[in-house]
Amino acid sequence: MKKLIRICCVLLGLHLAGNAQEKPMNVLFIATDDMSNDLNTFGNPDVYTPNMDRLAERGVVFQNAYCQAPLCGPSRASLMTGYYPDKTGVFDLGPRFREKLPDAVTMAQLFKNNGYFTCRIGKIFHQGVPGDIGHAGHDDPASWTTTYNPIGKDKTDEYKLQGGDAVMLGTYLAMDCNDDEVTDAISANVALSILRQRTGNQMISAYGSYGAGRVSPEPFFLALGFYRPHIPYMAPKKYFDMYPLEDIKLHKNPENDWENKPHAAAWVWPPNAGSTEEQQKKAIQAYYASISFVDAQVGKLLDGLEEFDLLDNTIIVFWSDHGYHLGEHGQWQKQTLFEKGSNQPLLISVPRVTSGTRTEAIVQLVDLYPTLAELAGLEPPKDLVGHSLVPLLKNPDAEWDHPAFTIQARTVNPRAQEGQSKYSFNPRLASENPTIFGRTIRVKKYRYTEWDEGRLGAELYDYENDPKEFINLADDPKYKDVVDKLAAILHRDFCAE
Repeated sequence: MKKLIRICCVLLGLHLAGNAQEKPMNVLFIATDDMSNDLNTFGNPDVYTPNMDRLAERGVVFQNAYCQAPLCGPSRASLMTGYYPDKTGVFDLGPRFREKLPDAVTMAQLFKNNGYFTCRIGKIFHQGVPGDIGHAGHDDPASWTTTYNPIGKDKTDEYKLQGGDAVMLGTYLAMDCNDDEVTDAISANVALSILRQRTGNQMISAYGSYGAGRVSPEPFFLALGFYRPHIPYMAPKKYFDMYPLEDIKLHKNPENDWENKPHAAAWVWPPNAGSTEEQQKKAIQAYYASISFVDAQVGKLLDGLEEFDLLDNTIIVFWSDHGYHLGEHGQWQKQTLFEKGSNQPLLISVPRVTSGTRTEAIVQLVDLYPTLAELAGLEPPKDLVGHSLVPLLKNPDAEWDHPAFTIQARTVNPRAQEGQSKYSFNPRLASENPTIFGRTIRVKKYRYTEWDEGRLGAELYDYENDPKEFINLADDPKYKDVVDKLAAILHRDFCAE
């Protein structure tokens, strides 16, 4: 009899396991704003990110993931639609993609159309920071079942900001508060509350706790967009204390760094914008503090998934909209086509598929749409420009021969004084002032860039021999064949229409 019972239990277990695997996969889609690869798991041990390390242990770390534009608005429109900026029509912070593509089906909308509960918390499509915190910004209502726009002490305490004497380095504030008073922590708490409700876990209200709730039958696509480390760099003071100023390391650039680079390649001019080393260290300290604050919120999400028994049935994607400069080439913030401007963190965890590996393959943010569609068994639009990353999730060393493309607009600033940058912060294509484009292609060994189709200069960098991009080889006769080959691919493929 006991033997029969054991056999029945085994068969029941196999049956339940089979049913669990047949359940649709949930998606936790975590976005950060302006976060570079200055993370421990991406090779910078000076930055404390234990929870992203935890996620990396479950997933695949994409070392070479590239945005389609190093600016929030166009990057996010591209990622969420699966099209290059040429097709979305979004090159700056003004337009919305539906002005040009009214019938586009976004990534989240595809999940919604297929029975998923889709929820946005915080910034997924473009929102101005800090101006749009607490508001929807350029959100896309067709994508979501419901949305939340948290607002916290970082918004109400803006008047306390410091560091305004070095504008291009960003303002900052070590806040006298706990995590849960800050917008991104509030966002994480909202996400945990939604997960708790949808899994039927015990509820807590002003009247105390009460029994298990109803389990929601629909799978979820929960998109949580953190606002940090975007300027102003704001986090509770304890995160600043992790990074003593005397331990901050500044980037060393050769004095002749810009002698072989076109001026159009620079966003900050002159390099470092006349800032002092102390000002630079304070900006880096504040940026790192903001990253560690976001990392703590990621930890809360991972703890919640485990508590609610969701880890085995939830795909987790962690991404940033583009890279970020902290003094490389004397550049700060974004809007460059150098490696630090276009390369950003990407981690993907898929239950029973990934297990703490990393890949050097060149991938793009537009690859996320077809990837998640395939993992969920959904049929995406047939004209997406990205490629599913599923082969790399299964085998990080799988054959992969796709380049990455990034674009940056530059609009002439008629008010620029001598010695200042010739270009405005937010390029406006409808402006009466001329706008040009920089386009770049990244392959395994090289990056090739053209400014205004080469009329304002070109760049070629060999990352095997010059990983910090100090030597521009575009005019070197020895590399003519490389330039010709990459230019041909750039002109042929970097257009979505």
